[in-house]
Amino acid sequence: MNVVGEATRAELNAINVTVFGMSDVGHVRKNNEDNYVVCNLTTGEVGLTPTIRNHTLGNRGSLFMVADGMGGEASGEVASQICAATVPKRLYENLKSLGEVSETNFVLLLREAVEYANQIIHQKSESDPIYRGMGTTATAAALFGPYLFVAQVGDSRAYLIRNNKLTQLTRDQTFLNYLKDIGVEVPVDPEKDSRRSILTQAVGSSETVDAKVTYTKVRQGDGLLLCSDGLYSMVPSREILSSVQEPGSLTDKCKSLIQKANANGGTDNITVVMTEFSGPGLPPTDPTALVEFKEFNEDDFNAHS
Repeated sequence: MNVVGEATRAELNAINVTVFGMSDVGHVRKNNEDNYVVCNLTTGEVGLTPTIRNHTLGNRGSLFMVADGMGGEASGEVASQICAATVPKRLYENLKSLGEVSETNFVLLLREAVEYANQIIHQKSESDPIYRGMGTTATAAALFGPYLFVAQVGDSRAYLIRNNKLTQLTRDQTFLNYLKDIGVEVPVDPEKDSRRSILTQAVGSSETVDAKVTYTKVRQGDGLLLCSDGLYSMVPSREILSSVQEPGSLTDKCKSLIQKANANGGTDNITVVMTEFSGPGLPPTDPTALVEFKEFNEDDFNAHS
């Protein structure tokens, strides 16, 4: 058994993950209904411990998620907490029980974990009048090998940062976007339209949920930003980009984004999770490489699995 050879091969295929996250109540809301979670799906470790903040990607991947709750009183907070606790635990346990994991299985289990959280939250809202009507967004990005899969319900966003550009990987599931889809004319400036914050679906607000999954292949030097609408509704994308391009640690960049949102009014809770990807297991940086992403289709992976 060539232990040295195996170790060298592992180093050559290593994908390194650096991550940090922050959440802030903002200047207007009384309580914070946002939650976020980071999970090493290979070890099951959750949080922002030093071993998670800088880790080598394992064979079952890593999960980064933002959840923005809604509902009366503290109900939104409860919904987002349940979602942030349930999705990583469910996904980790199901991946662990599989043994060998393919990209297709990984995505199906990611979707299933969001659907399971939906059931738990919906049942709680139905069984207790205090929680009636609560729900949460869920934008769950999971790195599995070189592939970044993003499951989305609601309007929290995922952006990929590459070559000084910010590319939105998600599409807000809002009433305005629904109107666009069915051919209804919408205002030129949707930011001023009150309907832009009405969601077409949320985790827990109905019996079933349809998590939309998009994916892309990451490269060395790529960054990921997940955020609730408390960031992007307060800070224009060009200012978001300038913050994530600033020199300094991910902690500094997260703080800068939250400070900008608060400086512009801070009318909502603000949550950001930032991740950077590196290591020889990823394709090298390419200044000409565009971010290509598409909706997940099993056939894309079954063809070469």
